[in-house]
Amino acid sequence: MSHWMRRLHKWVGVILAIQFLLWMSSGVVMSLLDANKVQGREFRTRPPAPPAWPKDVLSTDAVLAASRENVMAITSGWVLDRPVYRLQNDKRSWVVSAADGDAVAVDASLAGEIARASYSGSGKAGVPRLLNFTLEARKHKEPVWRVDFDDADETSVYVSSLSGTVLEHRNSTWRLFDLFWMLHIMDYSERTNFNNPLLVSSAIGGLWMALTGVWLLF
Repeated sequence: MSHWMRRLHKWVGVILAIQFLLWMSSGVVMSLLDANKVQGREFRTRPPAPPAWPKDVLSTDAVLAASRENVMAITSGWVLDRPVYRLQNDKRSWVVSAADGDAVAVDASLAGEIARASYSGSGKAGVPRLLNFTLEARKHKEPVWRVDFDDADETSVYVSSLSGTVLEHRNSTWRLFDLFWMLHIMDYSERTNFNNPLLVSSAIGGLWMALTGVWLLF
């Protein structure tokens, strides 16, 4: 019994040692990376204080009355210097102009303007690309516009195709962090789940190693 337990203990220990090495090395790398760059703040402009809401725009009641769809929520805001209302129901969200109630399409041209307005670096913006999903903006379950800038950090700005808001600034430092984050939490698909089977199994394996180590000692 002890012979087989020792062999099993040794080989399980080898497998877990690889993962412990990944845990420790990924933690070290993530702690050394510039947090300002990882969070995408380096070239992200602070949004200016919104101007006073215009008096000559439609009221929320008028917008709701003109809507052909059921509206569960409505908020006022700005897309660049344009006052808008953002509407939402259980199926979708959309934007209308506060001036006349017409729908505001967040197309490639507008997404490019929004991305450039949020960026303070020296890079030039590329052609916006519409993506249904990307791991770089995985928190946002909606189609997004990606605008790449040709700076040294390979900055990408993600703009919501529904609301016109800037969702994320990503760069090469964040991508390196995200790679080691994936290795650290062992979620190789969505990179968000702390309770994934691999991580739980490794934790149980570590506990088993400790208990069997004590048993073998005595």
